[in-house]
Amino acid sequence: MRPIDKGEAPNVRFRHYQDAEACLEERLGAYCSYCEFPIQHVPEMEHKEAKARGGARLAWSNLLLSCKYCNARKHDVVCAGEKDRYIWPDEEDTFHCFSYSSDIPKLNEDYLIMKGLAVRKRAERLYQMVKLDNIPRSPQDKDRRYARRSYARRCAEQCRSAWEKVMNSTEQEEYFNLMLELAKATGFFSVWMDVFQGDRIVKQGLIGAFKGTRREYFEE
Repeated sequence: MRPIDKGEAPNVRFRHYQDAEACLEERLGAYCSYCEFPIQHVPEMEHKEAKARGGARLAWSNLLLSCKYCNARKHDVVCAGEKDRYIWPDEEDTFHCFSYSSDIPKLNEDYLIMKGLAVRKRAERLYQMVKLDNIPRSPQDKDRRYARRSYARRCAEQCRSAWEKVMNSTEQEEYFNLMLELAKATGFFSVWMDVFQGDRIVKQGLIGAFKGTRREYFEE
């Protein structure tokens, strides 16, 4: 789960919470803050503490972008005052809390053991709330996150194979830039980072390509 930096609240007064959408997309890109799905149409404005249950409707600190799949599952689960029971990508290092070594994200137990039981419980609550491991089992389940995540992994793996062939050649820079553009188009930052683990050049390129990514959590 990509850790993000929204920055300070814009120096404008939002009349409606939907007014914040353009600012968030400009700073973070059109990606779901939870599953990293590339949002190709209109992002859904997400309140960490549900507005229907007392959450601040216009507070910058309470707003994120979400895909419809995560937003529908999260719905109004989190009441006002319950935010600290979960981890949030705009507040903590969510990248290392989860493992993307397969098409189904999992809790990163090795990292979470070091962080302690309290952090693990908060990570698990968010994981379960948005059902990051969901795989559609019937035609009625329209959740496309698993399929798109799998597609992103295939693209990343093909790119890695080709990248290893063009490294140190005259085509390296051109291919590198095209690869980053493909990564932004397919989304799922953490999948690309997993496929290119060990390749510092590409990982730094990905961190820069996905705007709003918290760089400090990736320092060697």
